[in-house]
Amino acid sequence: MILADRYVEKTRTWADNWNNIIRHVFFKDEELRRLMLIPEDCSVTQFVQKYFIEDDSSGEIITDEAVRIVYHDEYGPDTGNSHIHQCYKEFDIFVKDNVMYTASRDRLQTRLHLITERLKYLLLRQKNIEHMSFRYRDEYHLWTKTAGYRRYHVIFSYKTTA
Repeated sequence: MILADRYVEKTRTWADNWNNIIRHVFFKDEELRRLMLIPEDCSVTQFVQKYFIEDDSSGEIITDEAVRIVYHDEYGPDTGNSHIHQCYKEFDIFVKDNVMYTASRDRLQTRLHLITERLKYLLLRQKNIEHMSFRYRDEYHLWTKTAGYRRYHVIFSYKTTA
């Protein structure tokens, strides 16, 4: 029997780690909540249903919130090890035009960039966050089909094991 083909039951998965980042890092961060215009009485389940949404197709959003982050995962290049996968966590930040310049005293700072900087701080401030380690990859503006919104894309890389 080849041991490399065996699979060990996991008691904590990569999905559990990511859920803990949402629960303990993003949702609890007062500055991110302020920048995203999250109401005080918002629960964590409302947060992931209305403001911080996992979806592969983020070109068009529902226009009922002024700020919304849509994210998804992509596989990266082969690492050369069949048990280690390079992945990307990609975020699309949508901000309505009428709140774009209202997040700071400096009216030239956009809410898009302030949210991006907060995400970078929260994911990169420590080597490991909830057993995951992120690296900054890239960021840039993207088009959106939703009139009255701007969209900004930021990418982080991380590795998982099989």
